[in-house]
Amino acid sequence: MYFYFFIFFIVVPVSWNFKFCRSSFPYRPRTPIPYPFQCYLGSMCGWLLIRKHRRHLMFFNPFTSDIRELPNGPYLDTYCFSAPPTSSDCMVVGFTTRIEWHVYIHFVGRQPSWRKFRLNFCGNLHSFHFATLYRQNLYALYNNGGLGFIDTGNLDYTWVESPCVSAKRNFLMKCDQQLLLVIVGVFGECVEVFKMNDSKEWERTRSLGRYTIYISRKACLCIEAKTLEMANKIYFPCLHSKNKKIVFYSLETTRYHTSNVEDESFGDFMGTERHLDPHVWIEPSWS
Repeated sequence: MYFYFFIFFIVVPVSWNFKFCRSSFPYRPRTPIPYPFQCYLGSMCGWLLIRKHRRHLMFFNPFTSDIRELPNGPYLDTYCFSAPPTSSDCMVVGFTTRIEWHVYIHFVGRQPSWRKFRLNFCGNLHSFHFATLYRQNLYALYNNGGLGFIDTGNLDYTWVESPCVSAKRNFLMKCDQQLLLVIVGVFGECVEVFKMNDSKEWERTRSLGRYTIYISRKACLCIEAKTLEMANKIYFPCLHSKNKKIVFYSLETTRYHTSNVEDESFGDFMGTERHLDPHVWIEPSWS
């Protein structure tokens, strides 16, 4: 009966066992992880990219318990991968600003090690967030205030200014054939969605159409909604403090709600609780 729910929210408490949750937040049966790990780095097609320790990465599918080890690599600021590790097209990439600016690339199943490319960029060294592969470019948010990207064909580095002009939180993701930027107020008092146009400029959009966004600290998902009720909504990794259900933002009502239709809507994150344990959204896959 658990197969009716197409997106799971995974929380890892101190015991290092996975807990599966759905939007109404009952706990699901635990899937044991083979050993402790430091953090999640990404999620796609049922696979998690996990850092076991400082230099050791692995893929893990909690639905099949399949593990794919990666060669030791550098400690990077942000990671992403292009396809499941079972695919011949799987590529893991990441940015780092330690001492110098570099991007690292590993072709899973093709090469035994990581390739390093230096980024010729002048400026203050900060950190990258939410690395995202989109078309032929590798994008990442720079210091949570702007967008940088690399043309993977010639490794040229380009800077795109962010529409964010105040202290807010930015989240970058790929959605179908578009690159999206979600900007959230510090206390959730405002939520804005932008899409990148062909001129690589941000345009405000007020609807996701048939898509749903799932926000987390390390990686975000944007997929086609499995039910009409889930479309045009943004789910956050926090619970309503009273009914303990996962909170989402509706672009139609421009208000926050939970799955309990009897609850009133609310305008910010006041009265919600966030997970302190590592957590991530994942779309189930048994392959």
